[in-house]
Amino acid sequence: MSGGSKWDRKYLYIGLTAFFVIGASILLFTFLNNWSGVKRVLAVILRALSPIIWGCVIAYLLNTPMKLLERYVFARLAARLCPKGSELKRRRVARVISAAIVILLALGAVGGILALVLPQVIESVKSIVPNIQTYADELMDLASRFFDDNPEVLSYADSLIGNVGEYIRQWANVHIIQRADLIIANITGGIYNVVRGVIDVVIGLVVSFYLLYHKETFGAQGKKIIYSLFRPDRANTVLQGVRFVDRTCGGFISGKILDSLIVGVICYISMLILKMPYPALIAVVVGVTNVIPFFGPFIGAVPCALILIFISPLKCLIFIVYIIVLQQIDGNIIGPRILGNTTGLSGFWILFALLFFGSLFGFWGMMLGVPVFSVIYAVVKRLISKKLRKRELPVDTQAYEKLERVDEQTNQAVSRTAEQESAVPRFVRRRRSRKKAPEEKQDDET
Repeated sequence: MSGGSKWDRKYLYIGLTAFFVIGASILLFTFLNNWSGVKRVLAVILRALSPIIWGCVIAYLLNTPMKLLERYVFARLAARLCPKGSELKRRRVARVISAAIVILLALGAVGGILALVLPQVIESVKSIVPNIQTYADELMDLASRFFDDNPEVLSYADSLIGNVGEYIRQWANVHIIQRADLIIANITGGIYNVVRGVIDVVIGLVVSFYLLYHKETFGAQGKKIIYSLFRPDRANTVLQGVRFVDRTCGGFISGKILDSLIVGVICYISMLILKMPYPALIAVVVGVTNVIPFFGPFIGAVPCALILIFISPLKCLIFIVYIIVLQQIDGNIIGPRILGNTTGLSGFWILFALLFFGSLFGFWGMMLGVPVFSVIYAVVKRLISKKLRKRELPVDTQAYEKLERVDEQTNQAVSRTAEQESAVPRFVRRRRSRKKAPEEKQDDET
């Protein structure tokens, strides 16, 4: 009976495994086959969870400054305010004050930056808009002088402009005039989305306060769920992975924001020193786009250079040279000082992450692609190292640079140079050593 029950259990497990594998395959096929509908459902869910997502992001960014305020400032203040209270009550008082103060300080910092920069940006835009016709006239004069000296190019340009004009008229008739109602609806929807976004951020601030206040409780509940789903060794691995993600992504994002702020301030001061027009506007564009690793300064430099080239080609050239110098200073001095080696990726993998995730998810993919890929890279690296240790093979990458093969009996790495040296006959090695000896003696005498 016992043997029969074991066989029954074996076939039961095999059947359940096959059932779940087939069911998972069907679900995956249905998921991919109806991807457009899945995206709409995900968009609705994300729209509903938008205030919660904003609250989580704000709480995550403000967690470190809140801990510093709580530990070094408000813990002592709470002890003075509640001298006869329990330790739990003092901690709660310090946490409430710290969370409220750090949110107010963040709002004050953002509001102060907007109050300083926004009026100058508005003035810059106001001065640019009336001069658009002047810039266009200057460009037309430059083009006419060029075409006067090249009549063949002028005839080709006339035909090209005529074709482009006809295409623009057709495009405007199809996409603008016939779709005026849709355009008005999109504009109305855009205004609604902006208002909805502001409301989500405000609600997110309230959510972030609760998250910061109860962060230990939420953390304990998360650990409780993990240890209920996995064995202790697997749960410990999951927690180590979560801490690694927190250390990598959190350090990268907060450090990159601080780095972009410093680059924006340096750019603004430099634009004033170089007497460039619209310094606040250029500094804001360069600082905001600097959040994108590697490509950020160049992406921000393109619209700024287009503005400057109408005013003065020489200043545009100076600005381009300055951006290249600033990018080198930021990439080699400022960035490493602030970020350190938080990602652990080489230059090639950083470029790969930017191109891959940027093509998939746009701006957010370029901004978050590097820390996300660093986590994926670390997980794959850890799995490979674990497999190599299990097979008693070397883990260090340098051990494989000159690897020819691995001895099947001893599991020892045999390098290419060692195998080639062992293949040389003994009398040849002796002759080589005799030839090298006089040369070494002569080197010693010199």
